Amino acid sequence: MKKLKVMDLFAGAGGLSSGFEQTGRFEVKVAVEINENARKTYKMNHHKDVTLHEDITKLQYVDENGEKIGEFSDIDVVIGGPPCQGFSNANRQQNTLISSNNNLVKEYLRAIEEINPVAFVMENVKSMESEKHKFFMSDGDEDELSKLGIHPVEEHIKIGKSTSYSAKLTNFLKTAYEQKIDLTPFMINKDLFSKLNTLLKHAKKQTTNDLLHFIQKETNHKFFMRVINKQWLNQHREYWDSHYQLDWVDLGDMLKKLMGSNVKELAAYTEKLENIIEAQKVIRKISEVIENRVLLFDIEKNDHDIEIIIKSFNVFNYIKRKFASLGYSLNEDKYIFNAAQYGVAQERSRLVLMGIRNTCLEAESVITPEPLFHSRDEYNKIYDAIGDLETISPGVDVKDDEMEKTFHRLLSDSPLNDYLNNKDKIYNHVRTESREVALKRFQALKEGQNFHNLDESLKTTYTDHTRTQNTIYRRLAYNEPSDTVLNARKSMWVHPVIDRAISIREAARLQSFQDSYKFCGSKDSQYQQIGNAVPPLLARAIAEGILESLGMEVEVKMRDILILADQKQVRKI
Repeated sequence: MKKLKVMDLFAGAGGLSSGFEQTGRFEVKVAVEINENARKTYKMNHHKDVTLHEDITKLQYVDENGEKIGEFSDIDVVIGGPPCQGFSNANRQQNTLISSNNNLVKEYLRAIEEINPVAFVMENVKSMESEKHKFFMSDGDEDELSKLGIHPVEEHIKIGKSTSYSAKLTNFLKTAYEQKIDLTPFMINKDLFSKLNTLLKHAKKQTTNDLLHFIQKETNHKFFMRVINKQWLNQHREYWDSHYQLDWVDLGDMLKKLMGSNVKELAAYTEKLENIIEAQKVIRKISEVIENRVLLFDIEKNDHDIEIIIKSFNVFNYIKRKFASLGYSLNEDKYIFNAAQYGVAQERSRLVLMGIRNTCLEAESVITPEPLFHSRDEYNKIYDAIGDLETISPGVDVKDDEMEKTFHRLLSDSPLNDYLNNKDKIYNHVRTESREVALKRFQALKEGQNFHNLDESLKTTYTDHTRTQNTIYRRLAYNEPSDTVLNARKSMWVHPVIDRAISIREAARLQSFQDSYKFCGSKDSQYQQIGNAVPPLLARAIAEGILESLGMEVEVKMRDILILADQKQVRKI
């Protein structure tokens, strides 16, 4: 039986490709993943002939004549989930203006354009379809956007507060943009910028004790002493203005006095520090504009802020129009999929675009997989995924992660549990070690509760516990599907009935990874790989839709595996 050859981009630990290969109709030939531990995991769980690449930006798919070369010459299907953050009102106040991940979306598009596969799958965050999810228009975008019928929108974005420098600074930066000047010589390093920014926050509190406590903290004291002793003036390679340079000298002198607990000139010190920090923020953001070749229409100063005027366009609209221009039909009507509807014991909604080359589409439109389960009552529960592991106590040594399933029994009438137990041994059943405070919290929580349900006496280690998310210290409930699995170690997820953190294997099962799938790397890396992955069962459902759209049969469908028919469970061997 013919197998379609697959290239997996931004492959991670391989959840997407695992689901595709489970159909028996796909074979991964090439994968691209920059994370070392994820690559090791991928290599371990896929056949040895897979060619693994690290950096997608360095890949060349075609020669000077446009002919596909090397391992890319016979790729039928491209799958993958490029990181995509764009920009929105929520992140404009961050220290960075432009996410470096934006270009990775365009790298995915480049792969589709040059390889021209018969089909592709692009998985991403649900919010990608949001109107707020946008790209800045860059040099070279204008012609393409015009051909795609996309009209960019003018945006006024605040990049810093107005200060005594603002008039001179905006003029300098306009010239820098026009002449494409490298602004890095005018910027202090990231560590110093971060420390000074935090110092400013403490200085603004106008409480001497708070400021002195921060500056006298051993790590901070050593840091600032080292910076001052290494020639304060040389923290900039170049100065854009003499007034700014004099203020920088004064700031160094004030910092020395502060190190000696002299805070008599706190107000003057705070104002000078804030002016410098704001100038650095603005320079950094214009530097990003220059580096990313963003079209900048103006820099404006008003009484309160400095703004840039740029143009932007919606990411999702751009992607859909780009794929259409390349000759692909898409799943236009349904592209948000909840993993729980396809058998995963987890409510996890993702955006998935399925593309079929128009000349290869064997249906009226792209066929999306029909849900196996339609209501929350029908979804597989956490118990279905991990209930049978109660009798197997997890270890704590990530290097000793192989266990026999001694005295182990499958759950009765649970097709999901049967599906997950495809190996006589169990790997990665390792948990994080818990300290006394964490253990007390575990013991105090009932199923379904989280950090906010704890007594106040158990919240004291958090500076502001009111801002803690509901997923932190969540004790899972056996009779419910899981929330979206992220990094279960960082979230401190608790086993439903045992006072311990859930293991790596239990997190993997909640993501629908079968027991034969082994993870590599440190504990935190393994938890993170699992949290980042596409659930294999959701991936398998998508793969079945791709096959049906191409007019290809699926020998064993997910429905046969996960739903009891006539009280007889069908199991894939």
